Amino acid sequence: MGYQEKFQLLKNWCVEILDVVKKDLKNEHLKIDRMFCRKYFFGKSLSQIDAQQMAPAYEKEIFEGNVGLGEFIASRWLIKNSEIYNFFEIALKKINPDFDELDELNDDVARSLLDRSLQEFGPSKVYIFSVFNSVVFPKELYDELKELAEKETCAIREEEKQIDEAKTVQAMTNRHTREMKAMIDRYEKKLLGLQKKYLKDVETLKKQIANLTRKHARESSGK
Repeated sequence: MGYQEKFQLLKNWCVEILDVVKKDLKNEHLKIDRMFCRKYFFGKSLSQIDAQQMAPAYEKEIFEGNVGLGEFIASRWLIKNSEIYNFFEIALKKINPDFDELDELNDDVARSLLDRSLQEFGPSKVYIFSVFNSVVFPKELYDELKELAEKETCAIREEEKQIDEAKTVQAMTNRHTREMKAMIDRYEKKLLGLQKKYLKDVETLKKQIANLTRKHARESSGK
């Protein structure tokens, strides 16, 4: 199976895959391939580009035949997930020291290996690894594994969405609280100013009344 077909199978996980290797792509591909950058990321600095933005560009290039990029991404993902590679290597060597020569695992062996790998790494990582590394599971198990991986990924994305929404609500609440506090502070300062003016006016009025009283008293005594 070529990398075009592999990435077609992994289309739903492209963002997750690229998120693992985006630093390698920025340093070893995007910094060098200026034409690619101009084509897909014109006007953006590398620091601004995330996996979500990368996915459509790399998918398009690989689907159109740029297998070199597909191989680069797959190899870097495998390097960064060496623990699952080691797990499968040890397990497959027990079945056949020349495990690269295996055509297809029998059902019982495949089921045992799949169950153990799922417990250790979870469906999404096992599925991505199995496709990238061409693990010879029977088709029925591949279909089952893909379904499990899709369910897990949907659950994770939904959880992340809820977290993002909660963060947004919290941010809005915090902003509202700050705005209310600022408004209350402004009104308190305004009221304080009015209170000072009121007290000053009252004091002035008292003085005026006292002066008028004394004046009236003097005029009355003069009569």
